[in-house]
Amino acid sequence: MQFSLKLMPSQKKLYKVPDDFEALIRIFRHDEGGRSINAFNGIRWDFAYEGDNIDETGIYMIWPDFFDENGNSLPTDQPLPVDKELPARMTIVMDEMREKIHAHRIKKGLRFFCHEGGKRVAEGQVTKITSLHASRDKIDN
Repeated sequence: MQFSLKLMPSQKKLYKVPDDFEALIRIFRHDEGGRSINAFNGIRWDFAYEGDNIDETGIYMIWPDFFDENGNSLPTDQPLPVDKELPARMTIVMDEMREKIHAHRIKKGLRFFCHEGGKRVAEGQVTKITSLHASRDKIDN
């Protein structure tokens, strides 16, 4: 699987593979324990389910692609707003984890956290399931 972080002039999405689900994500303010520097689209945060003890379950590589009201990926060179809900397409990086773990757990309304290492930097909620239950071998990229 190839992940591209560069937007081509005709592309509307950050990644070449289909997203698995959509979510609203709020980046924490610094005084809430969030980042001290700005985040940008293309950030490779890790994902943790609300209620999981990450010391036991771990965190997962599920990356956001923040998008605008027209469905186009936000620029990768402009800071993302803090303390505002932003829509994002979420892509599970490890194919084998899609069916083994995430297909059974991710549902509309699920709450989660975005992490940098063990530090929570954002929170989110699943708003829509997109290609999560489809085989990537059978999806047109």
